[in-house]
Amino acid sequence: MSTILTIISMMVIGAIIGGFTNFIAIKMLFHPYHEIRLFGYKLPFTPGLIPKRRNELSEKVGEMVTKHLLTPEVFKEKLVNPSTKHVLEDTIKIQFNTLKEQKYTIQDFVDRIDYPLEEKINETLEATIQQKVDKYYETHKNDELQNLIPEEIFEQLSRQVDRVTPEILNKIDQYLSSEKGEQDIYLMVEEFFEQKGKMVGMIQMFMTTEDIVYKVKNELRNVIKQEKIETMINLQVQMQYEKWMSKPLKDVLTIERKDKTKLLIAEELTESININKYLNTPLYELVPKLFSYMEGEGTERFIEYMVRKVGDNISLILERMKLAELIKNQIDKFELSYLEKLVIEISNKELKLITLLGFVLGGIIGLFQGIIAIFV
Repeated sequence: MSTILTIISMMVIGAIIGGFTNFIAIKMLFHPYHEIRLFGYKLPFTPGLIPKRRNELSEKVGEMVTKHLLTPEVFKEKLVNPSTKHVLEDTIKIQFNTLKEQKYTIQDFVDRIDYPLEEKINETLEATIQQKVDKYYETHKNDELQNLIPEEIFEQLSRQVDRVTPEILNKIDQYLSSEKGEQDIYLMVEEFFEQKGKMVGMIQMFMTTEDIVYKVKNELRNVIKQEKIETMINLQVQMQYEKWMSKPLKDVLTIERKDKTKLLIAEELTESININKYLNTPLYELVPKLFSYMEGEGTERFIEYMVRKVGDNISLILERMKLAELIKNQIDKFELSYLEKLVIEISNKELKLITLLGFVLGGIIGLFQGIIAIFV
């Protein structure tokens, strides 16, 4: 009876030792989380295996995922999958349809980020226009006006100059025929008589002031109709025109005038462009051809192009993403308690079996030790 009790005792003791040893070994994978020091000396097996090798572990996991799980070939295969293309096509079409139905504008998206886009664009436009004017002025300030004006506009100006003389003469004739012109001539005649005294005043004994005004007006109208007068005026106009056209830009447009002009040009052009109109125009109305294209075959072509480009450059994309480093950093951010919980949840059954196996093996070893102890 004592023999059986001895064997059973040794089996129980062996089972307890084996199971407890495995249980401790499993715990020591994570515990303690930090090293423990006693009298200034670090205790062995502290910290636990995983906390101690955490950096190496996370690095190896990152390498394993990128080299064997999330490889460029896996991504490329997933991209060219028909189901992926259909999902992308449906998503894009839904988004364009939403933009169309809700009449979204550029301003709607700008308002979400609270950015003064219109103000910034207008400022940029004005600054750009002013810079262009300054650059043009510095480049061409010594050039003659006739060389700066486009040929077509220069020809139009020349034709307009030819019409100046007839227009001047016509305006003079209209003035002389008008009531205002007659009144002005009358006043000039009256003033003339007053200045010349009695000798000239004797003329009034034979002709009234009205008769003299009539004669003067008619003579003036006859004079301006003479070909010589027209030729003389036309010659002066042409000379002045050629004189202006031969002047350098800097003589016509001084720096002060240029600065005022560029501000005016910038303001007028910016106002005429009307950025506000474009920002508040529905995208569907702003680019109708794009929406029509994307509602048709455009989406499919766009997806094919993007998938092909991404597929061809997936290795470079993943390399620049530094996926392995990203995975490592994410693992390093986990608390050790969370990692322990995660591992136990995944392999709880296996860990229990390992503990149970420790009990079984310890019991078997105790059995053999008991038998050997009896016969020795």
